[in-house]
Amino acid sequence: MPQIEPSKFFLLFLVAVSIFGLALVPLLLLQPNLQADQSPLRRPLIDTIYSVITIAGIVAVFYPGKCRMIFQKPNFPPDSIIQSTSREQTKGHHPDCERFSGNRITIRGSVFCAACSGLLIGAMSAMVVAVIFSLGFLNLGTGSLWALVVGEALMLMGLTQIKMQGYVKTAVNALFVVGSCISLFATDLAGQSLLIDAYVLGLIVFMLWFRILLSEWNNKKTCLTCGHCI
Repeated sequence: MPQIEPSKFFLLFLVAVSIFGLALVPLLLLQPNLQADQSPLRRPLIDTIYSVITIAGIVAVFYPGKCRMIFQKPNFPPDSIIQSTSREQTKGHHPDCERFSGNRITIRGSVFCAACSGLLIGAMSAMVVAVIFSLGFLNLGTGSLWALVVGEALMLMGLTQIKMQGYVKTAVNALFVVGSCISLFATDLAGQSLLIDAYVLGLIVFMLWFRILLSEWNNKKTCLTCGHCI
């Protein structure tokens, strides 16, 4: 069965949903009747859920083929194109094609996917912050809201990674994950609300899914507009 590709309108709609969803977080935290949840289980619970999401992302980096099977949106051309090229060799999770050279980085002669490398670096950094958070050593005080704004800005910046190349692409993807970490923990420190924390967790999962969808769409567009393999 042919897969239906997302339209540009739908992608723009998802961008608007992401921006609105992020903008809603500080508005919720500034509500005067916000009730703080003093349960000692709140912080470990939020930290555990976020850590599971992060670990799942790390696993996906090392098993990109399995990840593509889950979403059923392969990064590369449709089956008809792949079959006509006898499954062209890939490097760094992308076809060995000049048009995808910006999606790869080279470290000591080995080729890696720029985006996945950034996500891995970001995930490892986020895990360190998560441990610090769970141990209670993270306290931003009145700066929590400002940290939240910075984290959300980094997440939005991560969506622009489809326009980046090489090590810049790696850095932007790493900042996307770090931004999600900052946003979640700053939200908890500012509001101490399990409900708002759960909302931010859901928003992070949504934006991660959207980032993958956007990347898949851009990769397919690149391949189909090339026409070299047809």
